[in-house]
Amino acid sequence: MLDCLPERVEPLGLADVGRRFRAMVPVERCERLAPLLTSQTGELAVQLDFGLDERRIRALKGVIKGEVTLVCQRCLNGLSFPLDLKFRLGIVTTEAEVSRLPDGYEPLLVTGEPIRTLDVIEDEILLAMPDIPLHDEDGSCTMEYQNPSLPEKPSPFAVLEKLKS
Repeated sequence: MLDCLPERVEPLGLADVGRRFRAMVPVERCERLAPLLTSQTGELAVQLDFGLDERRIRALKGVIKGEVTLVCQRCLNGLSFPLDLKFRLGIVTTEAEVSRLPDGYEPLLVTGEPIRTLDVIEDEILLAMPDIPLHDEDGSCTMEYQNPSLPEKPSPFAVLEKLKS
């Protein structure tokens, strides 16, 4: 196991020879996550295992652990979101191979060119993010914005109410 994460990897070759990488990745390096976060501090523990499974399928198994701080969509304050992700990607070179992957595998379509390791990590984190991050309903989240009271307008149906009686 190598205690570093290469900038780019060639998944087909690494799966054939079986390689394992692990590293601490600073959250600030995850550029595509930045718009979702209130803070880019902290590190993520990442482990990537390239190899062949028992059915001779090229696979990338990974684990990502850590914590990121999202923006709560109710109060717009920081929301701590723990990450404990496990994923298994089947490394494929054509669309036809995607349909032949067994259950439990998501496809990683490669062209034979090296791919950015950080892209794979960010993809998995983005897939795990909630659509609308909110604090729990424990009362710790209050909406700061209050809509000013609007002047009372007469109902346009008040005329119809008079005609009815």
